[in-house]
Amino acid sequence: MTLNHKSSEAKTKSRSEKFQTANLARCIYTLAMVIIFYIFQQPWIVFVGSIHLVFSISWFLLIEYDILIEKELWWSGYVPATFDLIWLTVLAYGTGHITSFFILGYLGSIALSSMTLDRNYGKYNAFLATVLFSGMGFLVYYEILPLVNIMMPPVKPTLLSVIISSILLGGSAFMVNKIVSRLFYSLTDVNQKLLAIAMTDPLTGISNRRSFLSNLEIEIARQQRSHSPYPISFLLFDLDHFKTINDTYGHEIGDLVLIEFASVLKNSLRKQDFPSRWGGEEFLVMLPNTDIDGAIIVAEKIRTTFHSLAINIKDKQLQSSASVGISVLENQDDLPETIIQKADQCLYEAKRRGRNQVVSEKNLKQ
Repeated sequence: MTLNHKSSEAKTKSRSEKFQTANLARCIYTLAMVIIFYIFQQPWIVFVGSIHLVFSISWFLLIEYDILIEKELWWSGYVPATFDLIWLTVLAYGTGHITSFFILGYLGSIALSSMTLDRNYGKYNAFLATVLFSGMGFLVYYEILPLVNIMMPPVKPTLLSVIISSILLGGSAFMVNKIVSRLFYSLTDVNQKLLAIAMTDPLTGISNRRSFLSNLEIEIARQQRSHSPYPISFLLFDLDHFKTINDTYGHEIGDLVLIEFASVLKNSLRKQDFPSRWGGEEFLVMLPNTDIDGAIIVAEKIRTTFHSLAINIKDKQLQSSASVGISVLENQDDLPETIIQKADQCLYEAKRRGRNQVVSEKNLKQ
């Protein structure tokens, strides 16, 4: 499993928590506005607000209980944005003044369109805000809707003010969204690069211990949520006589051996498997949905492939080998640290038996 794939799950989780905070704020804000307009005896505004409140609470609960996973469905941002802008239009109408009317629409469309990396989403918000707010302006101008104001004496907009404000609302909201989106893309790109640096072993290019532990947490959570729990196997590799290689040929050749082994790992594993450099010459691999027999097959494949490689050193060819310890997490009550420790015990036994071999819980006592 690639680093980007795994780390994206953690980022999605963090992003989902932020959106849930925004959804909760939407519920509280809408409830407050409904109460205010109820006090000022504006029943149809209260009616629209109540519909929006029911929607907001339902949306919050759908995401909170994983019935709907926000950001995985293309329409999951458009639906709440549409409801929000309709509600903002009604709120702006309730203030009754053309200035506050369009300022509210402008700020609302920018706020909504700047919360996503989807550029089309930003265009949609700017367009919808312009249509809704200009439409409401024309309805007030032609006296189809009466002037309402709970803040100050109502002021009827002029036709020119409605047209100019509509153009300014759509154009400026679109331009601000474009600038914010570009800045957001740049910051996201920088954050992703920094995350990759922090979670990747610089020598071998595979994940480091921190990344492994973070993604192990995610995998165990997935296993526990599964209706049919599956085994997770761990392969702990240790390169044989690595200190001797460093002392004899130098650290440059030692680094080359580590890089070659990491390359064998990457080429031998499935997409969902997760290799990491555990420390020094040790490598730990996680194999989701793999039992002990499957793990032994994978470990033997990696061991034999690596042992068959020859590294050219001037007029010599260097062959190296690796010992492997295997353990399996099957019981959800087991601690991952305990299972990894069992793999370490099997690795120690493989070393004791002469190195360049695979030892698992299955043959540990033989």
